[in-house]
Amino acid sequence: MPLPGVAPAGSAPAVRVRRGLTPFKIGVAGVATLAFVGLVAMLFAASVRAVPGNSDGATVILEGQAIGAGHLTLHGWFLSFDSFWGSDALVYAVAVLFTGVRAALLNVVPALLGALVVVVGVHLARDDRRAAPAWAGAVTVLALLGLPSYALSVFFLQGPLHVGTALWCLVAFALLQRPEVRWRWAVAVVLLAAAADGDLQAIAFGIAPVLVGGLLAMARRRDWRAGFGAVSAVAASVALAFVVREVAKVIGTFVVNKSNPIATHTQMGANISLAFEYSAKMLGFGSAGFGSGGMPGVLAGVHVVGVVLVAAGVLVALVDLVRGAATGSSRGEDARNRWRLDDVLVLAVLADLAVFVVLTPATNVSYARYLTAAVVFAVVLAGRLVARIVAALPSGWPARLATTAGVAAAACFAAGFGYNLAQPVKQQPAAQLGQYLLSHHLRVGIGDYWSSSIVTVETHEDVQVRPVTALPAGRIVSYTRNSSRTWYSGKSFQFLVFNAALPFGDVDAATARATFGPPAHTYATDGYLVLVWSHRITVASGTS
Repeated sequence: MPLPGVAPAGSAPAVRVRRGLTPFKIGVAGVATLAFVGLVAMLFAASVRAVPGNSDGATVILEGQAIGAGHLTLHGWFLSFDSFWGSDALVYAVAVLFTGVRAALLNVVPALLGALVVVVGVHLARDDRRAAPAWAGAVTVLALLGLPSYALSVFFLQGPLHVGTALWCLVAFALLQRPEVRWRWAVAVVLLAAAADGDLQAIAFGIAPVLVGGLLAMARRRDWRAGFGAVSAVAASVALAFVVREVAKVIGTFVVNKSNPIATHTQMGANISLAFEYSAKMLGFGSAGFGSGGMPGVLAGVHVVGVVLVAAGVLVALVDLVRGAATGSSRGEDARNRWRLDDVLVLAVLADLAVFVVLTPATNVSYARYLTAAVVFAVVLAGRLVARIVAALPSGWPARLATTAGVAAAACFAAGFGYNLAQPVKQQPAAQLGQYLLSHHLRVGIGDYWSSSIVTVETHEDVQVRPVTALPAGRIVSYTRNSSRTWYSGKSFQFLVFNAALPFGDVDAATARATFGPPAHTYATDGYLVLVWSHRITVASGTS
């Protein structure tokens, strides 16, 4: 008898075959890359037809430019709690390094982030299943997020509206399903910390769900070790976010200025029903106040299927969470622990709904942006539920019927998306304004917030317009939100521009005259007024 680990005499030595890249794998990688590029291009086409871009999006491009130039901590900037410093701004920094400041980035980067969300969502919906269940879960996510309704495109494909934050959190959720693998745990910690440092909402729909999900895992298994990885990741991410922020303060970083308004108790009550109404419309069912993108009513009606699946995915996960925590069960002790991710996702949905209820001060569809993350997480839950249902279907006519229904619904979603793509590209008034300013040799100026940074980006910085606002006393000063101190310090300007039809920050002809005296020339173009003085003008700091 041969000794253990020793080959018998005369036998051929064992050879370990290393499987490297094969033509098949290379082909699959190539097809996957082309599919991803196609998805980005498709979402970009939807984005330019849904949103023209504005100064919020332009600001994060300029943030990215500053980061790419080495100003990693954004010293001297004035930003809000959703500065996107650790999420979207990093992606814009890389993009600007390749392209420079370009207006196309207003739509390209959101399309890229959206495509990455779809890819991660598809992966999580498949949940290591194979064949029909995997395809069913993947197609559900592709149909709802990869072929977004017009209303969802407005929020999902516009930057920066918390999609990057949702992506960071979604990847962290996935990694923490196996926290015992150290690199996965470490990457999740970094992502959660980066999300929190760039967007305070990440604490609500990212960090808090992981913490509660970890505690629920302990309750489900009646074992503290079952949720220790998640709870320790939360502790580490919070500590890391705090340390990074404090170190940045020592080095010199941005100032968080002006908090988000809080809804009144009456408005909060109204917001509960608005959350469901807006979510359904973002999923394509109903369009009042959001726009349909030209989609016929029949195709819009089919989107009720998506609404039902999303609602069912959230409800089933919530019921299972409560039942599992109360009874100590975990869906038949599923060997893959699929309930772990379901728990975190449904908690994230509820947390983002709470954010919407608390932070929406008025009934205005623009605040639906606070629901984007909830819709993303809920769609992934819907995909996971569909995969589970298909896996449980008996073979034969039930499976064939489900396949036929799914293909028909997906085809209707694709047709509806086609109507969105048939719409004209949104016109950008700031682009025409920028060309007008260039033609009059006006290259350095100030303006109301919505007429400033967007012009700077649209003209590739050939014209630089810096945002200003008016104090209650009626004098114009620098705008201390979404701006940089370096834009004003030691600088003088040729002109002031503002949108006469949509005044913002009390920047108008009266406050301009009170601050700088009577202008030498006043030009009108496409609803904008451009005031030019015979001398250069300077702007006082809005922080004094």
